[in-house]
Amino acid sequence: MKIYKGKKVERKILTLAGILVLAAVLIVPMVVSATNVATQSASSAQATTITVVGKVADTAITTITFPQGAPSATVSVPYNDIDTVSDAQVLHATTSEPVVRLKNTSAGSLKVWLSITTWANGVAASEDFELVPVATTTITVVDDVLSTNGNAATVDTTKTIAAAAYNALYLELVLSASAGKTGTSTLTVLGETP
Repeated sequence: MKIYKGKKVERKILTLAGILVLAAVLIVPMVVSATNVATQSASSAQATTITVVGKVADTAITTITFPQGAPSATVSVPYNDIDTVSDAQVLHATTSEPVVRLKNTSAGSLKVWLSITTWANGVAASEDFELVPVATTTITVVDDVLSTNGNAATVDTTKTIAAAAYNALYLELVLSASAGKTGTSTLTVLGETP
């Protein structure tokens, strides 16, 4: 081992100290001012010019009722407050009838969106729909998914209704496994310019 004396040792110590100070300066984090940052938000509106009407009359409906069923049962005979329980939805190979019709009251074609709120009391396990031209009377299966679990959902049906035209809406609900429950949900029908 060699022992240095005098100025050589002093220079090496000063050089080493200088390198350590430089390294410490480079490691110190830099603080950046963010006064030029702005938050953005945007949304697109959906038209409310699609009305939900009865099966025959253009009377606006306010309630769709799914009759009581056993826990976990599929309920496919809902009815509305205009046509009543005596004229419930029918699924049939040649004479099907929807629960309601959707009427486009705008001046142009609209793509239809369906939105539901979460079913109260967990009464629904899932909900499905079919949206077809009113002349279609061959609906036997309702299986386009509106909600997979009975919770709030919004669905682009990918269907378009022409100005002043109608489409037929079929709904089907699978009840949850809970017994003795009653629950409600709100269905909103919106149109969007395609």
